[in-house]
Amino acid sequence: MQLWIDTNCARSVVDLREIARLARGKGITLVIHPQVYLERRRQMRVEKGAQFKAAAFDGFLAQEEIRVPPFVLDQPLAATWADALYERYRTIEAWEGAKQRTLGGVLRGGFAVLPGDMPMTTDWLISLLVASDPSARIVTHDDGEEWRALREAKQVLSWNEAMTWLEALPPARPASPT
Repeated sequence: MQLWIDTNCARSVVDLREIARLARGKGITLVIHPQVYLERRRQMRVEKGAQFKAAAFDGFLAQEEIRVPPFVLDQPLAATWADALYERYRTIEAWEGAKQRTLGGVLRGGFAVLPGDMPMTTDWLISLLVASDPSARIVTHDDGEEWRALREAKQVLSWNEAMTWLEALPPARPASPT
């Protein structure tokens, strides 16, 4: 079973260390999407400037056993996800509305004239990836439209809900000797 961490929940080393320890003890794999890794690494480079240490950033993930899986968006996966999005949003208006609900509130203030077609954000891809594994969960504070299907499937957890869920799980069984 996997517990994904969204960018907005991957900000505190102390919190990540705590949730990673708890997840390991329950046999849950903590995962961040490569896009989340990219965003946090860029943010940390900005915050720390010349003090940023790539080895420390990556070393923390390795030490806490936080996995950044490869991500390949090939034709079969793109087709599957396109079909899933079609099932949720069957008209141009529904799809544009969903994207505007995701981006519009954030961007609206910055535009004198609102843009027409909104782009699809990476959060849509991450939500589709998590949805492809019914046992997976994601920790996010984002209540945007892109997470709606996961919320309805009870796969979205707030930080506190994730901690409570992990604490309630039985301890992981030790691996049997081979």
